Amino acid sequence: MYISLYDLGLFIIFMIVMVVGGYLIAVLHRFFGILGSVRETFDGHAEDIRNIIAGLLAALETANELAASLKETAAQTNSAFGSLQNNFMETVDDFRDGVEMVMLYAKIIGDVCRAVFSKSA
Repeated sequence: MYISLYDLGLFIIFMIVMVVGGYLIAVLHRFFGILGSVRETFDGHAEDIRNIIAGLLAALETANELAASLKETAAQTNSAFGSLQNNFMETVDDFRDGVEMVMLYAKIIGDVCRAVFSKSA
């Protein structure tokens, strides 16, 4: 009586399948144990988790309001700077016009003084 190579190959494949199956069973058992531990931790801290989530929602809502407020403030600031720039430019134009008028009057007064003093001399 002898063992054929076919029977030996089937036996080796069967043993490999048994070892891999046992290993998978051990890994799954360990995995489900870890999941059970995680679930117990979450169940123990469920109220804390709910409070944290509620706090996060409130923080997100506050951040949303802050962003809207900042956007509105930026728009108002932009508008204020725009009007300030326009007012400044108008003031500069008015000042320049006033200086030109003063220079014109000074030139006229100088010409009149020259004309008066040069005839009398």
